[in-house]
Amino acid sequence: MYDGVDATRLPTSAQLVAGYVDGLYRWSDANWARFPHSVKVRVAVFSQTNDGQVLDVEPGNATPAQSVDWVLMRRRAGVDPTVYMNTSTWPTVRAAFRARGVAEPHYWVAQYDDVASIPSGAIAKQYYNNNDLGYDLSVVADHWPGVDPAPFGPTPTPTPAAAPIRRNDMHVDLKPNTPVVFTNPAAVLGDTSYLLLASDFGDGTVRVARFSLKAGGWQVENYTVAHNSGAIKIAMTGDINKVSVELTAATGTVGMDVLA
Repeated sequence: MYDGVDATRLPTSAQLVAGYVDGLYRWSDANWARFPHSVKVRVAVFSQTNDGQVLDVEPGNATPAQSVDWVLMRRRAGVDPTVYMNTSTWPTVRAAFRARGVAEPHYWVAQYDDVASIPSGAIAKQYYNNNDLGYDLSVVADHWPGVDPAPFGPTPTPTPAAAPIRRNDMHVDLKPNTPVVFTNPAAVLGDTSYLLLASDFGDGTVRVARFSLKAGGWQVENYTVAHNSGAIKIAMTGDINKVSVELTAATGTVGMDVLA
């Protein structure tokens, strides 16, 4: 899928195109007509706009809290809506829906890492941005509810999901008094991730601070990591959004791993 503020810079052969229905870069009828054979994804930037299949949540446009009201409005209009935001904002958007007890919409996430794969829980991912060429690229699921027509034929029986394969998502050798701050993978992917602390040589004291948007604050704990004992395993559930890990005292190297 191609998207951009200037429709004339997108190829007319695109399988899908996304453009704006409001705001400064609103596409005209002629802009949309350039793509007679493309699936069209209409994006609103303002939460009061009762139009489009997607709401753009980013600075200057709609906020995570406003996205809940827009989704409710579009559902009342008979639309199966999607919310767009970058991956760092995704946990905040999801928390806004959970806080109000509203079923979550589909998610189109942005992360410019040139990796054309859709993260679990999303329907599409914007993975490439080129301002010189004037467009972004996204990889999209084979069927996008609310954008594509419903598939023909009976609904297939879902195949039970295989047990998730955990992988080492991050490894850092901690430096004294240098906090490492990261987004909890479980806040985006669901389930529970794990923080492992271990030392091969020497001992250390590690301060772990976990921020929960749901609880509205930080939980801070200190752990003693010994070279002659096993790794310390700390569960990080999906309601934990941010984590800060700091080596406050050490006689050796302490390694930190995150399993997602």
